[in-house]
Amino acid sequence: MRRFWAALTFYTALPLGWVGELSFEGIAAWLPGVGVLLGGILSLAGILLQVFPNPVRAALLLALWVLLTGGLHLDGVADTADGLAINVHKPPHTGDPQPAAQADPEGSRRLQVMSDSHTGAYGVLALVLVLLLKFAALSSLQPWPLLLLVPAWGRWGQLLAIALYPYLREQGSARFLKDSTSLPGSLWPGTLLLLAITGGLGWVGLLAWPPLLLWTLGSALGAWAVGYWIYRQLGGHTGDTYGATVEWSEAIALLWGSLIGPS
Repeated sequence: MRRFWAALTFYTALPLGWVGELSFEGIAAWLPGVGVLLGGILSLAGILLQVFPNPVRAALLLALWVLLTGGLHLDGVADTADGLAINVHKPPHTGDPQPAAQADPEGSRRLQVMSDSHTGAYGVLALVLVLLLKFAALSSLQPWPLLLLVPAWGRWGQLLAIALYPYLREQGSARFLKDSTSLPGSLWPGTLLLLAITGGLGWVGLLAWPPLLLWTLGSALGAWAVGYWIYRQLGGHTGDTYGATVEWSEAIALLWGSLIGPS
């Protein structure tokens, strides 16, 4: 449980208090569990906020969502967009992974831009787009029960990106995540957790099996696709792109849920 507590400390802004020294090695394996906890809080808030019109409820939920994580992953959305904007007409990365500067002549420049604390026009645009898409989906979707799993699938996508693809910086704030994550050991506990909760939702009849399975498949594929697409563009990942993977995966899960989930 101390590892889970460490993951909550690192990935959220929850007021957890002091519990002594924590080890952050291997916390990526707990990402889906962190997502389930966040989804539970958001689902409960969504139920309580049903007294408000849908757009107001969606805005309040989105604000709470940002507060729960301290905007940690939104910063990655902006930085990733600014980095990818460098030489945007260059063909995507192909072939075996190489160091960024070799795989992409603009690679070092992209990483430099992504590490800049200033947000550029593409970063602002990406932030507006991801928040707008989330707001639109939340406005047309009942928060329970799909919202329970949306943050979890987003973080499952980040776990995949950490485990599957090279880390582009020799030193970086998220380097330890890559170094302490392995396949399949880090992946299967969170995956089983998500599938078990999904099965439970279907078993108790909260959602019909066909739309539930379709949504689960679409959310999983979307989470994988975001991380893979970023890898194809950059040749690997950084802490910023891990955050972007979470946000865009969540947006895809919400949009897919607005099509086939309860509204």
